[in-house]
This record gives sequence, structure tokens and C-alpha cells, in this order.
Amino acid sequence: MTAPGGPSLARVTIAAPTRRMDIALPDNMLVGELLPHLLRHAEGALGEPAERHGGWVLRRTTGAALEAHRNLAAQGVRDGELLHLKPAREDWPELAYDDVVEVIASGARRAGRSWGAAATRRCGLAVFAVALLVGLYGLAYGGPARQTAAIVALAVALGLAVVGILLSRAFTDAGAGAVVAASGLPYAFFGGAWLLADSGAGVLDIGAPALLLGSAVLLVLSVLGHAGVAGLPRLFVAGIAVALTGLLAALLTLGGVSSDGAAAVALTAVIGLLPGYPVLASWIGRLPFPELPSRAEEILKDKPLPRRADVFAAVVRADEVLTGLLLATAFSSVLAIVFLGWSHPSRSAMFLIVAAVAALMLRSRLLATPRQRSPLLVAGVAGLAVLGIGAVHNDVLPGLVLLAAAALAGGVALYAAVVFSQRQPSPYLGRAADLLDVLAIMALIPLACAVMGVFDDIRGLFSSIGG
Repeated sequence: MTAPGGPSLARVTIAAPTRRMDIALPDNMLVGELLPHLLRHAEGALGEPAERHGGWVLRRTTGAALEAHRNLAAQGVRDGELLHLKPAREDWPELAYDDVVEVIASGARRAGRSWGAAATRRCGLAVFAVALLVGLYGLAYGGPARQTAAIVALAVALGLAVVGILLSRAFTDAGAGAVVAASGLPYAFFGGAWLLADSGAGVLDIGAPALLLGSAVLLVLSVLGHAGVAGLPRLFVAGIAVALTGLLAALLTLGGVSSDGAAAVALTAVIGLLPGYPVLASWIGRLPFPELPSRAEEILKDKPLPRRADVFAAVVRADEVLTGLLLATAFSSVLAIVFLGWSHPSRSAMFLIVAAVAALMLRSRLLATPRQRSPLLVAGVAGLAVLGIGAVHNDVLPGLVLLAAAALAGGVALYAAVVFSQRQPSPYLGRAADLLDVLAIMALIPLACAVMGVFDDIRGLFSSIGG
């Protein structure tokens, strides 16, 4: 919409059957909510009662009816547009044309958006990020010695951070600066880890000291990017959260916990904290919550409210923080599941992966926006894939069982796509999912303890006491 300042209004002309009205309509209200007000405003200019022709609809000049369950902004109604208030059952004549090529072009535009400047920008930034990942692969597997590769990776990470900050601050392109700086975060982690890695070790075969240093360098570069770059803070919040998870796993391993136990604790921590992420994001984003009165006299006091612009800015900050935390949860969960489930996992580790996958997919139901729900869903599906492929890889299950399980999972997903896109699930199903969500998160702690061997130690302790 092009309404300058104040409430967002669409200044349109409504053509009723007997007269026209120039009116400003809120573009965020549903068309079905606006129609009763328009009918009252146009009373006397409608002609026959609505009961004779099934009510009224708003149509464009082309004859396309505006959908009653969508607002004006979502349907592209702009200032100065002419809308026709017509009976719902009235036939609208098809537009005549004399140029079939123009009609074909118009139909193609309706089929999908054309490639524009925004698509070119997104494609270029995506190719840049993928190219840097390919470069990291070349540095890891075909590059110089491990310590030399570490120094080169750290130099690349620092250089990308500086370039990203310059793009954001000096050239006022925060989006491109964020992508450039975030593309250096993998270089930062591997650069720090390779400094302490053995010369003959594999690229991913890093011990606890290397994991500790790599996570520390990742934390420093993520904080630097978050402070220096003004765009897409979710990427750097995700880097900070992943670095903290890596530090936790490294410290546990250095403290004597097995590598599987450290991965189990990290997986439990990132998923178990999911219910608290919205509160943490609200606190970091400094959302202005209303103060509850502590005495009866305070109920009647008029307390000053924050400015609307400040509230909107706080909401954006909190949303970015929450999205970053969810991205970090998905990434860390997939890494931990791959570590636990790929190479001959124990029975406790497999049960832990099942509980983690269930918690990820069930918790995603409570997130409204696609960019927040999608990471958890993708992580859950990836966890299921790792569990099944790992079981076949380790000769735990035959391949036909995996095929049957994949067909069953695909059938459930297809049913959900076809049915639940048309109607909401029943309240009973939603309540059952809530209970399973809580049970899955609660089961993570005892299962992680089982992977760490805590129960075996307790059993051995009691056996020694009994002996």
C-alpha cells in the first residue's frame, strides 16, 4: 500500500449499482469484515435487497471477486483502484481482447512471479555462500598441512567478518553484509579446531581440545558479527548458540564423560530448553511486558505506554533471536544425532534419538511462522533418516524393513498434507500431541543418563555395597 504514515489505508473508489463512493479502507481488515460497513455506507444506492441475489461481493474491473477471508493488502488492492460492489450471483462479462500475445503474457504473469531484482540478489548471495563452503571442502581435503590450513581458514573467517561489517556499516547493505560475515563462521570453527588437531587425523576426527578451541573461535566471530553487522541477526545468534553447545560437549568430554555421553547431554540440552526459548528471546529482545498491579490503588493509575515504533522494534529483535535459537537447535540436534546414530549406537542411544525426533516434530506445532517451524521439522525428518539409514548401515535392520518404514512415514505425511491442509486437526488429536510432546522432552534426561552410563554406575555401586 502507498498510504503515507499513520494507519495503513487503501483509498479506493467503490462503484455501487447507482452511485460511486470515494472511501479509505484499512488494508489489514478482512474483506468479509469490511462488507457490512460498506453496505451501510451505500444504503439507498444498492437497489434490490441482498436476499434476492445471494448477497454482495467486491469485484475488480477484470471481474475477479475479492476473497472474503483475506485482507486488501494480501490481495494487492492499491490506492486509487476501482472496486465494484455487485450482487454475488450477477454474471460478469468476460473482457474482450484483440491481442492474444498480451493475454498469454498476462496468463503467464498470473502463473507465477517473474524473475526480478530481489531474486537476482538472493541467488547471488546463495551462490556466494555455497562457493565458500566448496572452498572450505577444498581446503580440508586437498589443501596444505593441517596447521597451515587452520591459519588460512582463520584468516578467511576474519576477512569475511571485516568485509561483512564494511558492507553493513559503510555501504548500508546489511543483508549482504550478514551473508558475507556468516559465511565465514564455518571457517572460524574449523580453523580453531585444526590448530589442535593431529596431523594425521581426519577432517572431522577432532578431539575434545580441538572442539573446545573451535567452538571458542566460533563464539568470538559470531559475537563480532552480531555486534558489527546490522542485518539478519538470527544467523549470528545461531552461531553463538551452536558455539555454546560445542563448548558444553567439549567441557564434558574433558571432564571424563564419554563422547557419546557428551553428545547425548548436548542433544538433551538444546531440545530440553525449547520451551524456554520464547521467554529467553523476549528477554534478550527487551519486549516491554505490561506491569501487573501489586495493590488495588495501582489499578486506576494511568501508566505511560511505550511508543509503538519501540514495541515493533522489540518484536523484530525477539523474533530474530528466537529464529536463531531454533536454527541452532536444529543444527546441533542433527549433528548430535548423526554422531550417536551412525556408528553402532547402543539401544539407549537409539531410544534417545527417537525421543529427540518426536520432541522436535511435536514442538514445531507451537511455532506459527514457517521460518521458525521449518528448522525443527527438517531436523526431525533428518533424525529419522539417520536413524533408519544407520540401522541398515550397521546391519541392525534389513533394507526391506527400512523401505516399509519409509513408505509408512511417507503415507502419514501425504495424509497430513491432503487432509490437514483442508481442515484443522481435532482438539483431541492436538491434546494428545501436547501430552506426547511433554513426555518426549521429559524422557530425554533419563535416556541421556543411560547413554552416559549413569545407571550402570549406580547398579555397580549397589552391587559393591551388597557384596
